[in-house]
Amino acid sequence: MIEIPKQYDWDIRIASYDVGQDRLLRLSNQLKLQQEVGERHLSGVGLDYQALYARGMVFVLTKTNSVIHRAPVLGEDVRLRTWHRNNKGIQFFRCYQFLDRDDRPLIESVTAFALVDAKEHKLLRPSAFEQLGIGQQPDRVNGCPDPERMRLPDTLVPQGQRQIRWSDTDVNGHLNNTNYADILCDFLPGGMQGRRITGFSITYIKEAREGETLEIAAAEDNGTAFMRAQQMAPDKPATCFEAKLTYVPAD
Repeated sequence: MIEIPKQYDWDIRIASYDVGQDRLLRLSNQLKLQQEVGERHLSGVGLDYQALYARGMVFVLTKTNSVIHRAPVLGEDVRLRTWHRNNKGIQFFRCYQFLDRDDRPLIESVTAFALVDAKEHKLLRPSAFEQLGIGQQPDRVNGCPDPERMRLPDTLVPQGQRQIRWSDTDVNGHLNNTNYADILCDFLPGGMQGRRITGFSITYIKEAREGETLEIAAAEDNGTAFMRAQQMAPDKPATCFEAKLTYVPAD
């Protein structure tokens, strides 16, 4: 059995393509970096995406939650740290920290994954994961609560539509999980100007494919925005994702 390191550290510098108008790390790029550091952690012992796929299995992100103490800024040197924490039933929890030069947390995140059959996308038992040799550290937590499926208010109002384009999709042909954060920001009621994001959560419910159209509805309540995206279908619309974003006035 392969022994996987308990954590993986990756030193990076926030580049111009990582940030938005406010020179702060975009939420979608935060998720991209988290995706990459997790991949690096596993690829170091030969368990990258291609290797797992060859074994007939892939990880599917189901929920993510982030606490943003201070978003990294353009040109800042940051250490990104990740570790697999533990399993709960069919869910696998991975933790992340973005740390400044003094090892203080800037962003802390927890994601929940499911392990599925690569072809049929049927859930696999945790025993398939345990055979990979990824140890559990159930007591090793960060400053971010576990993601939970949220209860959205009944005051959501339509914000517009978003068609899924080729550039939105990933190797699986689905809307890439990192791009959900862009939709969350683009359809935030009142816009992003003058707001500093302090956290966000996304629950991934149904995959969206190129050519499909999402109908976005959202509501705000005292520094918190809630959002739901519905896949438009003539017979039966389906929820693609639900999300929550918290913010304070920008400095």
